[in-house]
Amino acid sequence: MRVPAIALAACVLVAAISLAGCAKPEPPELTVKQVKVSRIDLGGIEITVDVETFNPNSIELSARRVTGQVLVDGRYDLGTVTVEKPVVLPAHGKTNIETPLSLSWQSVTTLASIAVSNRPVPYTVKGTVNVGGDRLNIDMPFTTQGTFTAQELAQAAARSLPIVR
Repeated sequence: MRVPAIALAACVLVAAISLAGCAKPEPPELTVKQVKVSRIDLGGIEITVDVETFNPNSIELSARRVTGQVLVDGRYDLGTVTVEKPVVLPAHGKTNIETPLSLSWQSVTTLASIAVSNRPVPYTVKGTVNVGGDRLNIDMPFTTQGTFTAQELAQAAARSLPIVR
């Protein structure tokens, strides 16, 4: 029995669509755009990390949380913090995820060392953005290094002081 050409073409098209629908999503691309000191005081430091994401898929994805570990001056590990940050990553689109990471000082010595240095202070931020749903998700890593200027640190400290009237 011969199968008509149109029926064969329809079967091939259905098979191709089925296979395309089962394609594994590509991981989003992460680019750290900016890291800045938002607050610095006796209690700790808040660093805002701005990560740009690009979703190369034809379906939207969800970012669920951001985790970051901060190392300052090459020797002061300020710890790791996780922030629940639900964000929709549109299909074939870019999205910025701006996340404040609030960390407590591990010791007063750390604060004193940074405060009196009056020099640029290097930092490293290592972290992950968790992408996916409840059943299936993945931690996408990012790392960035830079330097906080003495002026940035002084301005963040000044913004954190209580206003006396």
